[in-house]
Amino acid sequence: MTTSTSQDHLLGVLTREFERVYLEVCARGFSALGRTSPDHPVVRDDAWQYHPAWPPSYEAYGRYRVLDTLRKARSLRPERVLEIATGGGFTAACLYEEGREVVANDLQPTRELFGAWTTGERLRWEAGDFFALDPERLGTFDLVLACEVIEHVAHGDRMLAHLRRFLKPGGTLMLTTPNGAYFRSKLPTHSQVEDFTALEAQQFKPDADGHLFLYTAEELERLCRAAGFTQVDVELSVTPFLSGHAGVRLLPSRPALGRVYLALDTWVRRLGPAARERLCTQMLVTARVP
Repeated sequence: MTTSTSQDHLLGVLTREFERVYLEVCARGFSALGRTSPDHPVVRDDAWQYHPAWPPSYEAYGRYRVLDTLRKARSLRPERVLEIATGGGFTAACLYEEGREVVANDLQPTRELFGAWTTGERLRWEAGDFFALDPERLGTFDLVLACEVIEHVAHGDRMLAHLRRFLKPGGTLMLTTPNGAYFRSKLPTHSQVEDFTALEAQQFKPDADGHLFLYTAEELERLCRAAGFTQVDVELSVTPFLSGHAGVRLLPSRPALGRVYLALDTWVRRLGPAARERLCTQMLVTARVP
């Protein structure tokens, strides 16, 4: 597996710039990044966009996950991006604003929510089940994003094979998903599921209630390679000092402690691969096609 070699290089510990941006988003929501349209009142009460949330907490965890994904997507310098299950469209809107051609997809009819972002109305929107998307119509992409999706899909192998069809030669699939090897995880992992077909009626449901099962880093790397991807890289991130798991949420949560919890989180993620697999709650996977 590539988790040990990639972690120090791609995580970059926590650069000062990333730390500064993350703490600003904790203080003011994603509106701190200046992507929110002042003429769009729908989201004014949206906690993710406007309200503070400090670690250790689920809300702080979610903000870190989004910013870390965006940071990695930028580093790949894609010209054309497809994001499936985009939700509110924040990542897609940010990438579009930076000059990328972006196609955003979601099962829910959330096209109007894109008006919350300064570039949202100009994004190309494709509604519906991502399995119904056709590369003959949409073309191919340098980057396909699938954040917090695969754990909601009964047949992850089919999902990976389908998304591979949208990638140009040398293109990258990036997906995020909870870490199934995390020591407090209560769901079965991929290798423990005996009947994937039985899960079909439960798939595509949002949020944690829709998690069918989880993947370990080894399971997901193996599945990606079976689907024809190469250079599969798994980054493990987010410890309870950010997420609040394992009772850590009972610790004080206030602005003055934000940097302290980030430092503790970084220290834990500098441990060996076996410790990271047990203590980190999140995975970010990149997989290339030849």
